Amino acid sequence: MADTDSKLKVTELDFSTIKSNLKAFLKSQSEFSDYNFEGSGMSVLLDVLAYNTHYMGYYMNMVANEMFIDTALTRASVVSHAKLLGYTPRSRVASKATVNVAFSGTTAGISTLTLSRFSRFIASEKDGKNYIFVNPEQKVVSQNSTGVFEINDLEIKEGQPQGYTFAYDPQTNTKQLFELPDIGIDTSTLLVQVQTSAQNSNKTTFIRAEDATEVESDSTVFYIEENRNGKYQIYFGNDIIGKGLVGGNIVIVSYLVSSGSPPNGITSFKLVDEIAGYTSTTTTVSESASGAEEESIDKIKLAAPKSFISQNRAVTKNDYISLINRKYPYFSAVTVWGGEDNDPPVYGKVFFSVRPISNYQVTAAEIDYVANKVIKPYSIVIVKPEYVAPDYNYLNLEVNVIYDPTKTTKTEGQIKSAVREAVVNYASTNLNSFDITFKNSKLMREIDNSDPAIDNNEIILTLEKRFRPTLNKSKDYRIDFGIPLSQGTATRKVVGATGFKYYDSTGVLRDAFIEEVPQSYTGITDVIITNSGSDYTETPTLTVDGDGNGAELEPVIVNGKITRVNVIKPGVDYTSASITVTGGNGTGAILSPTLQAKTGNLRIYYFDSNKIKRIINEEAGTIYYNDGYIVLYSFNPNLISDAYGTMVIKANPKNAVFSTTKNKIIAVDTSDPNSIIVNVSAISN
Repeated sequence: MADTDSKLKVTELDFSTIKSNLKAFLKSQSEFSDYNFEGSGMSVLLDVLAYNTHYMGYYMNMVANEMFIDTALTRASVVSHAKLLGYTPRSRVASKATVNVAFSGTTAGISTLTLSRFSRFIASEKDGKNYIFVNPEQKVVSQNSTGVFEINDLEIKEGQPQGYTFAYDPQTNTKQLFELPDIGIDTSTLLVQVQTSAQNSNKTTFIRAEDATEVESDSTVFYIEENRNGKYQIYFGNDIIGKGLVGGNIVIVSYLVSSGSPPNGITSFKLVDEIAGYTSTTTTVSESASGAEEESIDKIKLAAPKSFISQNRAVTKNDYISLINRKYPYFSAVTVWGGEDNDPPVYGKVFFSVRPISNYQVTAAEIDYVANKVIKPYSIVIVKPEYVAPDYNYLNLEVNVIYDPTKTTKTEGQIKSAVREAVVNYASTNLNSFDITFKNSKLMREIDNSDPAIDNNEIILTLEKRFRPTLNKSKDYRIDFGIPLSQGTATRKVVGATGFKYYDSTGVLRDAFIEEVPQSYTGITDVIITNSGSDYTETPTLTVDGDGNGAELEPVIVNGKITRVNVIKPGVDYTSASITVTGGNGTGAILSPTLQAKTGNLRIYYFDSNKIKRIINEEAGTIYYNDGYIVLYSFNPNLISDAYGTMVIKANPKNAVFSTTKNKIIAVDTSDPNSIIVNVSAISN
């Protein structure tokens, strides 16, 4: 009998180790103790055995992975697990726009016009392609007082209409299952009708079943699921949970096959399928947006268990989020918080905020639909949903990159493009959502990793808030960044605003600006070394002179110079301070303290014809640095320089790591050319 060492090791499954173990096992047997495995045909047989074992090990490992939703890798397996949890992955979502359509003509005696379902609108060209949009529902419109037929706020969606009929035969289709043949369906546009028979044209519209507990035996509903081929299939009830089909029934389906996200951002549309005798004019109300690809594997893994936990109810925060994402898949991010967590608390309400997929604004119709059609039917009776608009902190980044040209063949322009792409990828992965944290160090690593030639990088962060003040009306405005802000100095202003027109005290309209003036101070936050001095052999004493108290500083000496000053205690109540350096046997050190400002003033100014700054309003507002918000008092602009009347207030974050809560979003607006500025320079030899 072979001893323990001669047993075959079965826990090592890579090819080379398997082959080595097989050799070791055979050599331990007396029949092969002096056999030359490398110089014989036995080596080929061992290769085959090793390959076969390796393949089987890999196969069984993959089978084990696919058995669980959290380790499954293939979409078919993840979708199958989600099905067991009662979750249907979101389909591709068609980009949608809102338009007004006016019809004019001379046909007499007509009181209404009908715009058929799937009437086509051709969109203006985008990326070399003209997309087709259609109206998902039939619209009937009456004539107005001027003789024009108008359809206002008509929703149109991008996609190619498709329609199919399936004859039901209970002998060959016992499960009443019908596969929809197209890839890229937007299932929200799916219309299912059942015709009685080829001889009887009566049709019944079946609706999609959302909750089996609400389905009766005669409910005209259908069910939908994604199959292993990535296509959708519909099926019907069994006369117990939903009405079943009868032999000879004809199932008629129609839907849109969408392109997903590429048609987002189109602003012009024209009706192609005109109504005979009338000409139409189409006006865009809102550009196309919210188109998206089908739900990814990672998102299904995250959403399916949460949907199962919620059980079609809305009680917890995650219940609401899951409900909104499942029933209205037009948002890239959703957040919810209870009234008890609101500031100030409002009991009996649940607050929700959403971010659209491809723009920054949500329509009133969408808000009403989510509140009353999605949330209300599933929430507790006494709880009232209330929408809160997302509050964006737009992040502007100036990236200064130093690279080594000896380590790359790329040009500065190519390095710049790689860095910008790294920033955009970081933003799309880590930002542009609720409840997230920005980490400057992580972004710096992403930039360093964008090209091996990059030696170093520096990021200058600026936050901006956008709002539209009312013109020619004096109002107070609160601009809330939600994170602590950095203070400026007499020579470096970190809070400012875009230009605007404003009347001075004499009634002359000026090109005006806003700047900060730090006012209220407390302790010392930093020490600026103006001159590091020389010949210090011992640690000198630093004395803080000012109207506050309690500050303690510690100098760091390197090679006889003060290279750094540590703030041991910041002290309190300083509005002015200076530092005296004594002892240490050295000379020449000049140090200046930086005071932490609690508040600062905002003032409005302009430049006269001699380029001299003139103040219009010394007390235009207050900056609350620690609390992270700005208040403008009685602000009354005549005109905003931006074409859309949007004013921008800019400030610097105090810290390199900051987070958002509730409806706050940190976003990088890549459509703004100033949001990401990359400066590239080569290492100087």
